[in-house]
Amino acid sequence: MAIIHAVITNPYFKQPPWLPEVTYKDTVFLSRNSTKEDAVLFLTLLCWYNDVDIEQKPEKVIKELIKKDEIAIRGGIAFVDEERLITPSCCCGLEDWQEVYKSVLGRSSPWLGHDPYPSIEYEVEYEDDTVKVWSDDFSGKWNKELSEEKRKAMFCISYEHDELVSMLKSVRTDLLDFYKYSFEQTFHMAGEKQLRKLFSQYCKWFKLEDTI
Repeated sequence: MAIIHAVITNPYFKQPPWLPEVTYKDTVFLSRNSTKEDAVLFLTLLCWYNDVDIEQKPEKVIKELIKKDEIAIRGGIAFVDEERLITPSCCCGLEDWQEVYKSVLGRSSPWLGHDPYPSIEYEVEYEDDTVKVWSDDFSGKWNKELSEEKRKAMFCISYEHDELVSMLKSVRTDLLDFYKYSFEQTFHMAGEKQLRKLFSQYCKWFKLEDTI
């Protein structure tokens, strides 16, 4: 079955020295099922992408993050089936996840990063309303010099349009659950008051207050 996930990607930066070091991984899935290790990698990437010094005490790190009205963090929406994974590429940010929802709703291809260039194709034939998410630029719109080798390696993951729209709506719940069940539990040392303030900013960063 094809599903999607909110993710961050390639969090390969120095981790906060005031936490036990965790194992790095290319893709971190964000949801109610995320682990404390996932939360550490999320904070690591968040701080490095937004110029927050992780060498400070945790309380000061959280205070600096609270001051950020906007953030950037590498990631977005990952598309997954039983055997394959298409992750957002370079210059794609999780903060823009709703743009993917809006694009799919309007049947256009959103920005999913470059090198490779994941892209979306819509097929409407008779009663078949299939969405194909390609691992690279199947149409040649973004990368007109795509090599034959890369073209042959390209693959797609298919969804029903209405199901994909519903899945993208659920990303809001996944991100809220990630904060409650993973992030907040991992950084309890910052104090309940500070974590409440950070949660308010977190909701603004990822537009979780918006209804979609």
